[in-house]
Amino acid sequence: MLFLQAPSAFAAGTGDSSGTAHWVTGYYVGYQRDMLPPEKIDWDGLTHIAMGAITANADGTLNTDFFIDSTNGPALARQIATLAHAHNKKAILMLGGAGNGAAIHSAVANHRAAFIANIVSTMNSLGYDGVDLDWEDNVDLPLFETFAKELRQAAPGKIITLPGGAINANYQTVDPGMVNVTRYVDQFNLMTYYPSTAWAGSGWYSWYNSPLKGAKPTTPVSIEDSLARYNASGVPKEKLGMGIGFYAIGYTGGITGPNQPTTDNSIVGGDNAYPLSLLYGTGGAYDKRYRFWDPVAEEPYLSLPAPDSFGARYISFEDEQSLKAKGDFVRSNGYGGTIIWTLNEGYVATRSDPNFLMEALRTGFIDPPVNPPVVALPGCSGVPIDPDGDGIYEDLNGDGKVTVDDVVLFFRQLDWIAANEPIPAFDFSGNGRIGFEDIVRLYKKI
Repeated sequence: MLFLQAPSAFAAGTGDSSGTAHWVTGYYVGYQRDMLPPEKIDWDGLTHIAMGAITANADGTLNTDFFIDSTNGPALARQIATLAHAHNKKAILMLGGAGNGAAIHSAVANHRAAFIANIVSTMNSLGYDGVDLDWEDNVDLPLFETFAKELRQAAPGKIITLPGGAINANYQTVDPGMVNVTRYVDQFNLMTYYPSTAWAGSGWYSWYNSPLKGAKPTTPVSIEDSLARYNASGVPKEKLGMGIGFYAIGYTGGITGPNQPTTDNSIVGGDNAYPLSLLYGTGGAYDKRYRFWDPVAEEPYLSLPAPDSFGARYISFEDEQSLKAKGDFVRSNGYGGTIIWTLNEGYVATRSDPNFLMEALRTGFIDPPVNPPVVALPGCSGVPIDPDGDGIYEDLNGDGKVTVDDVVLFFRQLDWIAANEPIPAFDFSGNGRIGFEDIVRLYKKI
């Protein structure tokens, strides 16, 4: 994954008991176990958990230490599977990762039957429902297709997921060979997060870690564009998922926001280095006074008056609003769901609500949309209006305009709205509840 640049998956109809049409598959990796104790996982924000990772040996055998050791690694994997099933979620084993490609190639080319048997045996012995095929380097797509087909035949009742790369619209196209591989998987999730989505120098402007929209020549990658290209190439929408990184990136060199010219090596942070737990945690750079929203990319960012600990003033990250926007996009466009890399990096232990990001994922992707009618607020003759059709009712007094009067009304009737109106209609922050932050978000829209 981001130990990374490969494929992850969920083919239609294999063992999804989540009760939702959309998936949230979160990666939990052994080397980050201290960042998120298993008992602290917020299962309500997940449909599937992918445990990372088992890796291939060239002879077709498997390494199952999960980046810990041969005893405690499998024990942790069994614990994760047991917890997942106790919460009615599916557990998947991540196979591979960056740097394991040569061994996977050898195992598939020279020992395929034994390799597949070992994968199936390991899934069963550790109590897992499926496998994530993260073959990222030394990839041979015709061989990969054969491997996926034979694995599907050997494990017809198992979930198979596959991660794939984002598409740079300036020069990349969808490889038909990858489309062929997706025929045998249940989820095909794009790794639409840095370093696939942002670059410094070579004509790139400053951009986002997981941009939903806004691809253009100077920022040629977005979730919307990459998903559309795979779908146009033959991958069904219901099998396609996006990717969200639970870490931040920043830009040095005086860059203060998105869409500014960049120079080489000006991106800092990223996976492992800048987890969202660091950004949002005690002493982190997050400060809502300097938080802005890009309505084109549908992403938040920080534009700080002074550099953070990485030397960056412009920081791209995820928050409740962006996660809900991504869920709304999946629902409204008929896509399958999302992967999260990694769950561990998004647990903010120092907050009173350490799983607030998972709560937003639940609201955006999993909870059935509930749309009871809005009603007129006390003292108003008009019913609230959603002027831009995004499901959020900015015109609270129903007078056909969005002004400071609506903000004042929201402030005065906050408790009444929380008790009497449908929460999603006024949940500007996307965190599943009505509070002062929603008033601030409305004010910033004016």
